[in-house]
Order: sequence, then C-alpha cells, then structure tokens
Amino acid sequence: MPNRAKASRAVSSISVAGHACAPDLRSFTFSIAVCATLIGLPAAARAQSSVQLYGELDTGVAYTSNVGGHSLYRLTTGTIDGSYWGLQGTEDLGGGARAIFRLERGLSVATGEGLNDHPLYVGIGTDTLGTITFGRQYDSIHDYFQTFTLTGNTGGTAFAHVLDNDNANNSFLAANSVKYTSANYGGFSFGGLYAFSNEAGAFSDNRAYSVGANYSAGSFNAGAAYLHNNGRGNTTGGAYDSLTLPGSGNTIFNANVQQQNTFGVGVSYALGEFTLGGAFSRAINSGVTDADTGDLMPSLALNNYEINGIYKLTPAIQLSGMYVYTNGGGAHWHEGALQVDYLLSKRTDVYLESIYQRASSGAPAVINTNDPSSGRNQLMLGTGIRHRF
Repeated sequence: MPNRAKASRAVSSISVAGHACAPDLRSFTFSIAVCATLIGLPAAARAQSSVQLYGELDTGVAYTSNVGGHSLYRLTTGTIDGSYWGLQGTEDLGGGARAIFRLERGLSVATGEGLNDHPLYVGIGTDTLGTITFGRQYDSIHDYFQTFTLTGNTGGTAFAHVLDNDNANNSFLAANSVKYTSANYGGFSFGGLYAFSNEAGAFSDNRAYSVGANYSAGSFNAGAAYLHNNGRGNTTGGAYDSLTLPGSGNTIFNANVQQQNTFGVGVSYALGEFTLGGAFSRAINSGVTDADTGDLMPSLALNNYEINGIYKLTPAIQLSGMYVYTNGGGAHWHEGALQVDYLLSKRTDVYLESIYQRASSGAPAVINTNDPSSGRNQLMLGTGIRHRF
C-alpha cells in the first residue's frame, strides 16, 4: 500500500552561484537571503526570495502475524511517514503577493526505489485572498478531514482505514489539478480542487473535484470534505490511478470506478495535554470493474467510524491510540492501534506501535502496508526511527 507523507520543514544546506552555504543548526532555517549576503548579491534580491531543502527518513522493522497464511518479518520504510526529500520556495512579487513552489520526491529507504507519491506544484497567493496552485496535489480530504483521523495525524501509514478507502492516508494525489486555498478568516478556512482528465473528447473521464472547510476556535477544531471522481483508473493520464478494493473471499483487487464519492467529517477537542478526536467517512464506488480482467464487480460503499486520542505524557513521550469500525459490501472490520513515540531530539524520534484488525467471516483482514491475511485476523507489531532534515 502507498505510504503517507507529512511535510517536514527542517532545512539542509544549499548552494547559490557556486557558493556552498550551510544552515544555522540552532534554528534549522535557511534562506537565499543568507547566501546572498555572503556572496554579495543586491539587497533587493536578498529580501524577496527564499528556498528550503528538507526531508524525512523513516525506517524500522515489523512483524505481521498472517500474510497469506504465513508470518512476515521485514525491514520497513515509511511505517509512520513516507520517506522523501523536497524543495520549497517563495518569491515576493510586491503588493502583498508572492509566488510559491513545492517539489517533493518519495523514496524507499529499504530498497532505494523512487516513489511518485508526493506533491509537485507552483502557484501564487496573498495573505488576504488565499492561494491558487497548479500541479500534482493533495485533495480536500487531506486538507480538511485527514488530521481528525490518527492515520492523518500522529499514527501514520499503518493506521489507515481498510485499504485507505477514504484516502485519509494520501494513497492517491490528484494529477493535472488546480487548487484554491483560502486565507484564515477568524478561524474559518476553505478550499477546493479540480483535476482535469487531460483526455481529448473525454473531458469527464478520470477527472476529479473536491471541496472542504475547517473551523478552529481555541481547543475546538472541526472539518469536512467531499471528493468526487468520474472514471477513476480508466485512463493513465487522468486525475487518479485505479483503486484497491476488497473483493469476494480473502482477496483484494485493483478496480476502475465509473463514479466515486467520498465524504468525511471530523472534530477534535484539546483538554490540556490530551486531544480527543472523532471522524466519520463514507466512500461510495459504483460502476466497478476489475482493472486487470475488465470483469464487472458489485458497487461498494464503505463507512468508517473512528475515535482516537493523543496524550503528551512528557515533553519527549507521546501516546496515541484509536479504534475504527468499517462496514460495507456485506462485510465489516474492527481495527485497534496503539503507538508510543519518544523524541531523542527535535529532529529524531523512535517509535513502537501495534495494530490489530479483525474482519467478518469471508472478508480479507488487511492492515495498511501489508498484503491480505488468509483468515479473519491480522496483527502487526513495528518499531522504527525517523530523522527529519
């Protein structure tokens, strides 16, 4: 299953005009303005632009109780966050406007494989009118719903709902997309995205659009999002690739979906060092065909009900847990997970986590990042280390 990634903003060194410049290791911040000062560029250039190099490496080991009937021991990559590196920057255009860009590339620490599972975009915006961007981007499920789930917060990749059916773990980014993100108006923000099919004579075939909103007031936070896609997976150059869905028996399959509608709503409330969260999502897939064989499959609607909690035990130790109930297609799944995260420094942490899933009779148990179990149950125990740069 694809790995989720959350952007880190720690910064490494970069060179300008042949001069190597290193970051301030006390603050982990860097801008072209620093290098400009060192190599004698004009003051106007120093004030207008900045570029950051950043990234994250996440790897460890894990045990899974049942993968196709066998125990699995493996070196993992991206158990919480997908490993990646990135560049982002801004340019002051005057009058309160600025140009922005972001280029990220995922990778497997275990194998060295490059992964196309991160955003790339360029755009323009202001603090009062919001920002418009163009490229391969996260949709509104990510922007306004994801953080109320534990997979979209501290839990990470393995905590995703069954097969990440609501995309709360960022399994798919929207290609060919135009996105608007509003400014924050007294705690309220909103946005939307449209992804083109890029197909002549088939404007709506594998196109997508999404909208969402968030409201925050003190300790209370709430958000909602909607994602629609036509002809998902029908083309190779449209908004999304084919979708992974549970099939009959203990199997999963890749599907093209003629119409997909996903809704998500979530709330959270902070009580001192403890944050309680709840989320509900529904993913409706109709006109489903097997992407490999072309066979018509039953339509499938999946509902996810989640409650989660995050407790900061000490400044260095954080505890997280969740319970999720998923049902649909005549089947259901129970999933519970716990995680302990320990900060060794501001940039490096180690973690230990446990995820258990039990499916109804005849349904596949499949914890995200694993292949299906041969039976109703699957347990994953994992530990790892993350380093941000």
